[in-house]
Parts: sequence; C-alpha cells; structure tokens
Amino acid sequence: MTDTRDSQVPLTDSVKKHNWKHKCIDLLKQVEKNSSTKEFKGKIDILHKEEEALEKKLKVIEQEIKDVTKQLKEKSTENEDEPISSNILKLYELITKLTFAIKKPPTDLQGYVAGNSLETFHFDTTKQTKQFIIDHLWQLIYSQLELEKE
Repeated sequence: MTDTRDSQVPLTDSVKKHNWKHKCIDLLKQVEKNSSTKEFKGKIDILHKEEEALEKKLKVIEQEIKDVTKQLKEKSTENEDEPISSNILKLYELITKLTFAIKKPPTDLQGYVAGNSLETFHFDTTKQTKQFIIDHLWQLIYSQLELEKE
C-alpha cells in the first residue's frame, strides 16, 4: 500500500525513504539538544543553588556588620556620656596639678592649678570654645611648671 498526504497523491518509495531519513536526523538532533540542554540545566541549577547560598551568607555578614556598627556607636556615645571617674581625675591631678570642682553644672568648669602658687580658673563652656579653654589650662599648667623651676 502506498502512502498518501493531504492531497491524496501517492508517495513513491524514494520520497518515503527521504522523509524517513530526515525524520531520523531531526530526531537525533533533538536528542542531542535535549541531552546537552539537560546537562546545561543541571549545571545552571547547581550555580543557582550556589548563588542562593552565597546571597544568604552575604545577608548574614551584612547583618553582622550592622550589629557591630550599632554596638560601636552605642559604645562611643556611652563613653561620651559617662562622667570621668575619680581615679582618672586623681591621675590627671597628679600629672598636671589641675583640680576640678566636680559638683558644678556641666556648663560651668571650675578648679585650680596648685604648684608653688595657686591659680584658679572658671569657664562657662557655653560662652568659650573648647580650644580656648584647653589653651588657657595648658598656659596655667606651664606657668606653674615655670614657677617650680625657680
């Protein structure tokens, strides 16, 4: 029996063989594509899993950085807010001969420099710059050192 197509024209044996050959070649190409595609899909899936794992690790590290940064900020503000302990003040006093009046308002800086003579100081920190106060205190310390040399 001969094969027919839509037009109902009988196909010859050579046409049948030619079509069969092309069909086989097409099927082989599809199989090759599918196997290499599966290989690539497998590799792509592995890479996607690795990417997801790395993204999770990155998020964990970023969170740790945020936490540490927050802790550092808290520590630095804690240190700024803490009053100077009496031991540290005593050490400063021994080295510089400066004595501060502790029970004064935070904007009122008072005390004295004791050496061969006694010089007092009083600063309103809202009206004078930190640099001015520092320079003045160093000058008082220096003048006491000069008096001790004489």
